[in-house]
Amino acid sequence: MALKNISNVLTSLNLLCGFSAIFLAFEGKILYAFYFVVLGLIFDLLDGRVARALKISSKFGIEFDSMADLITFGVAPSMILYNAFLKHVEFGKIIAFVQTLAVAIRLSRFNVGSSEKPKEYFEGMSSPMGAFFLSSAVLIVDLYKFSFPYFEIIFTVFVFAVGFLEVSNIKFRSFKEVKFSPYFLFIPPVLLWLLIFKQKLFLILVFIAVSAYIIYNVVFENYGKGLHIRHYLKGRRASTGLLDDGRGKSKDGVSSGEARSRHN
Repeated sequence: MALKNISNVLTSLNLLCGFSAIFLAFEGKILYAFYFVVLGLIFDLLDGRVARALKISSKFGIEFDSMADLITFGVAPSMILYNAFLKHVEFGKIIAFVQTLAVAIRLSRFNVGSSEKPKEYFEGMSSPMGAFFLSSAVLIVDLYKFSFPYFEIIFTVFVFAVGFLEVSNIKFRSFKEVKFSPYFLFIPPVLLWLLIFKQKLFLILVFIAVSAYIIYNVVFENYGKGLHIRHYLKGRRASTGLLDDGRGKSKDGVSSGEARSRHN
């Protein structure tokens, strides 16, 4: 019984992180609110992997996870955005609401066609990515005190653009098929060190990383079929063995890609 509920406990911790982030945002502790969004992502990643590893996935777990994600990656970033610099902006509440609405729509759409098996691609940018992209941009502007003409208009367009990417039909690689590598063990300590001692650098790296992720998926996974670099990158990605792109050989020596093409 304990093992059956372990993924729900992790989901509850994700929900607690989102709940805490909202309160911290209203207290003006924007950076700490972002930290709790980051912590929520860790619990969100763990609950899905644990559920699949223990084969305890359920419809309840999927719905509960979506409720937690809506709070942590929808409502919390909206509150971070609002309390950072939209309190005195006309229609500020509506602008902040865009992220919450986008996450609610994409999670509902995901649940309608949900599967217990990890998918190679998301339809639309994932809600954690959207939350990180939006929150990191808010904090960079807040910490560096950026000010430029038409800032409110430009940032409003940015918020709507993030929401559009989340509810769009653009394919975004999920990386749920990434195979474990010992090199990954170095990533958490480095990120933790940056998070504690180099917050500004961490936020800039997050913003750059998500920007690169968006550009890669939009250009090379969706609209770059005619670009030679796209095919080169796919070949390099398969050769590393980190991603299971369905390029493995079956028992008769035929690749899964070839099998699909023959079937079609």
